[in-house]
Amino acid sequence: MSSTISRRSALTLPAVAVAAPAIAQPAWPSRAIRIVVPSAAGGYDTYARLMAPRLSELLGQPVVIDNRPGANGIIGMTEVQRSPADGHVLLFAHIGAISVNTAIYRNMPLDPVEDLAPISVAVASPLVWVVNPSSPFQDMSGLIARVQAEPDRWNYANPSSGSINHLLVEDFKLRHRLVMPGVPYRGTPQAQMDVVSGQVPIMVDSVGAGWGHISAGRVRALAVTGPERSERMPNVPTTVELGLDPQPVVAWYAYMAPKATPPEVLRRVNDAVNVVLREEATVGRFRELGAAPRLTSPDETLTFMRAEREKWGAVARAGNIVVE
Repeated sequence: MSSTISRRSALTLPAVAVAAPAIAQPAWPSRAIRIVVPSAAGGYDTYARLMAPRLSELLGQPVVIDNRPGANGIIGMTEVQRSPADGHVLLFAHIGAISVNTAIYRNMPLDPVEDLAPISVAVASPLVWVVNPSSPFQDMSGLIARVQAEPDRWNYANPSSGSINHLLVEDFKLRHRLVMPGVPYRGTPQAQMDVVSGQVPIMVDSVGAGWGHISAGRVRALAVTGPERSERMPNVPTTVELGLDPQPVVAWYAYMAPKATPPEVLRRVNDAVNVVLREEATVGRFRELGAAPRLTSPDETLTFMRAEREKWGAVARAGNIVVE
């Protein structure tokens, strides 16, 4: 008898005899996880570095922080966008890179909110208005009155064009009719030093980055922008309670991944991040830095990022803020 199976008989064979063998999917993670931070070392990568050891324990693989600064986060974000969507390359970026850049760059190569996969908004930090102690500004009402009375005389230090610090001040200027030119810098430390030295009298800094200068008396804190007073500065009011801002403003930092990363991988990263954020050690370290953990799902993260993109895009358009 011929060993050849006819087409008709093959169609009647049990399915198991003709089905292709299943291909086993590799377990995730199968190697080290690289978290790209699109800024220079010594900045907000501190938050990612604090969380990395516990994330490594929870996920069972090394977690490595890789700083890729440049173009207000665009270089690092583009690298993550082009990486394999297998969960081994992630992003940890700030509000400016994720939800502001699309409004201020004419030739933005990607829309991070839509072209990357959100995982978690993990950290939030209020900002703080500070002035040089020798300046005449004792409180925010005095600052506003003086700047209104003397337009173009008083400058503010802008640590990075297109940063949340920059847009917050520009929005404030529009709402309070202030003519207060910005002096651009390539980073927070240089801007801080010029405020400390009195070269520029005013700045909006993050609570964490500015605390050393505030606590040492090298600058005077006038108001914080968060939803409540800072534990570090309980006598410093919020701009909302002063009636100067309609709502709180915080700098935030989030985890993302390449767009096609499997949903189950996104969920596992989100679960691990939220475990770390609930731990007392993490909460305590963040508090020392003037920040607080946030627990959000991937869906909540996407909704929040879209709202922030719309909010700050409107500010950029109103102030005609463009970065070439």
